[in-house]
Amino acid sequence: MKKIWLIGVPLVAVISFFSVSFAPGKVITASPCSDTLEEERNRYMNEVLQAIKGKEKMNADSVFKNIQLFKGTKNFTAEHFLLMMNIGWGKGLGVSCTYCHVPGKWDSDEKRTKDIGREMYGIRQMVNDKL
Repeated sequence: MKKIWLIGVPLVAVISFFSVSFAPGKVITASPCSDTLEEERNRYMNEVLQAIKGKEKMNADSVFKNIQLFKGTKNFTAEHFLLMMNIGWGKGLGVSCTYCHVPGKWDSDEKRTKDIGREMYGIRQMVNDKL
C-alpha cells in the first residue's frame, strides 16, 4: 500500500500538471481526447465523396480500386467504407488519411503503413474468430 501511495501521488501530480496550460490571467484545461486531424480527414473524405458522386450506395469494391480486405463483401457501400476509414481507423489511430495514403492516388500501395494497416486488420479478424 505504501508503494502505491509513493508512486501514485507523484504520478497523478505530474499528469495533472501537464494537462493544464497556463496563460497570463487564465488557466486552460487541455482536452485529453482532442482530435486535431479531424478537419483534415473530413476534407479528404469529402473530396473522395465528390469524386464518386452518385456511386456512394454501390458496393465499395465496385467503386474503389485495390480493395483487398473487403473484396466481395455484400452491402458494404462506398460511403460506409469512407466513414469506416475516417472515423473507425483514422480517428481511432489518431492519424490522417495521408498516414497510409498518397492524396489523389488513394489506390496506391506506395506507403508501407497501408500494408501494415491491412495486416493489423487481419490480426483483428483472427483474434475475433478465435474468441
